[in-house]
Amino acid sequence: MVNSLCNFPSPGDGGIWPAPLSLAGEIGRRGFLQASLGCMAGAASLGAFATVPDGGASKAAPQGFWSQPRWVWLRRLGTKEEIKTYYWRDGQLDQQAYQKICWFLRDRRFESLMAQQSPVLTHAVTSGRVEKSQLTPWALMDPIVVDILYAYCSWLSVYGVSRPLDVTSGFRHFLTNSMTEGAARDSWHTRAGAVDFTIPGVSIEQVARFGMWLAGGGVGLYRNKNFTHVDRGRVRTWGK
Repeated sequence: MVNSLCNFPSPGDGGIWPAPLSLAGEIGRRGFLQASLGCMAGAASLGAFATVPDGGASKAAPQGFWSQPRWVWLRRLGTKEEIKTYYWRDGQLDQQAYQKICWFLRDRRFESLMAQQSPVLTHAVTSGRVEKSQLTPWALMDPIVVDILYAYCSWLSVYGVSRPLDVTSGFRHFLTNSMTEGAARDSWHTRAGAVDFTIPGVSIEQVARFGMWLAGGGVGLYRNKNFTHVDRGRVRTWGK
């Protein structure tokens, strides 16, 4: 029965974390190190940032941008959950911090279905569409998209902009993805490799422009929904 699996405690309450969804090509710790260090072309010398969040003069990216400690400051719209943490120091991944970031970027819609003991999940399991082992709202995020989020946070910090990234969507379970209007069937969200977000006080055009300059993957500008999409796929842009 789905009901016996729906009520799990939040790790924020000191509870036990449900196992993350197992994805094809899941990256382990060693793979994370390799992917992170080589994720951006020209990482050693980024030069001057191509865009400024709040106007003014352009500044140079910090020396050793990818070798210095990496961190993120994220907030979830709706729940007001917030996380600000370093996940990488001295060339080492902080596994606990990384997993907290992954949990933070979980599929809140799928989590809600579980909490409500939704008949949608019951039917998905009894029909064989979803296995019981797949009844979990999170997955280990692709390291490259985590590094992209770090780049945004560092960009804001360089310009003295003390604001989190307001996340509207991170990982998306394949079931809720199929229920999302306009979502691509092979969306990077389902592969834990995409995040949608806004930055308070910074236009989505500026947010997207920075992502295009960073060239870490795909960048989508959604003016009608007021968010920017970034993913770790091939470098491409849409919605300009």
